Amino acid sequence: MRAEKISPKHLAALAAVFILGDSVIVLPPPDSGKFVFWGFLLSIAAAAAVFFAAVPVSSLIAGAETAGAVRRAVCVPLLAAAAFYSFYGAGLALKRYMGFVDRVLLPDTQRFFIAFIFIFLAAVLASRRKDVISKLSLIFIVISAITVVLFFALSVKDFRRENIAVYRLPEFSELIGEAIPCFFTVSLPAALIPVYTSLLYGETKKGASFAGLSAGLALVGLCLVECLLLFGAPLSANLDFPLASAVSTVTVGPLFTRMDGLVYCLFFGTALIKTSFCMKLCFYALSHLKNALRRNRGEQKK
Repeated sequence: MRAEKISPKHLAALAAVFILGDSVIVLPPPDSGKFVFWGFLLSIAAAAAVFFAAVPVSSLIAGAETAGAVRRAVCVPLLAAAAFYSFYGAGLALKRYMGFVDRVLLPDTQRFFIAFIFIFLAAVLASRRKDVISKLSLIFIVISAITVVLFFALSVKDFRRENIAVYRLPEFSELIGEAIPCFFTVSLPAALIPVYTSLLYGETKKGASFAGLSAGLALVGLCLVECLLLFGAPLSANLDFPLASAVSTVTVGPLFTRMDGLVYCLFFGTALIKTSFCMKLCFYALSHLKNALRRNRGEQKK
């Protein structure tokens, strides 16, 4: 497959929207405790560590088809893992968005019908040229950033001071317990960003990728902080979709009384792009895996 180029701004936008993905729908995580914010901060550090750990691995697997036998032997399970995890990521994003649609947005509509439309759109987007999803991400990250920042600013009047009071620092076990759900939602998926750029474009461009990752984490963090300031950690943990609950309680003004439409579009767009991202990555990982295995079989016949 011919390697193409991707501009840094497109790559940064794609990484940011990917990290927003389905995390803005479900964070703060269910059954989290009063130290969830501290756990999220730890997951940010973990996301950076996972990202930079994945950079050399992604460079390794990018040339698996033309590499020597030893390198291919290492790359085959890594490519299989990338394909499996990206497929899992697509399914999880779909499941979480469908859960939101089923319970909040369109509770009386057949879930299969909505899922079919969503999967069809994601598949169409994933099947387009490589630059289509990145250009769409550049447009959508601007809309997402404006939506998140504007809603946060309009919610300040409803923040409760007691929700941000800190009476003691968390113990290590409490911190780890709070960080684990955030780790699986925002930290571990960061490993797919350099793998995506390596397999599709033949280079990691870790500067632009990490900038996008940082921007996405900042927007997710802003959404999480907003929910905590509005509801407090105990109530947020009992909400299935905290940000959706937040937007339904905050009034904007006499002209635009609520921002439900903008936030629901945020959910749809980020979940759709993340699902398409994972679908495309899964296809490319399987393609590289197929070529590596084919070469292995060819060398065994000699």
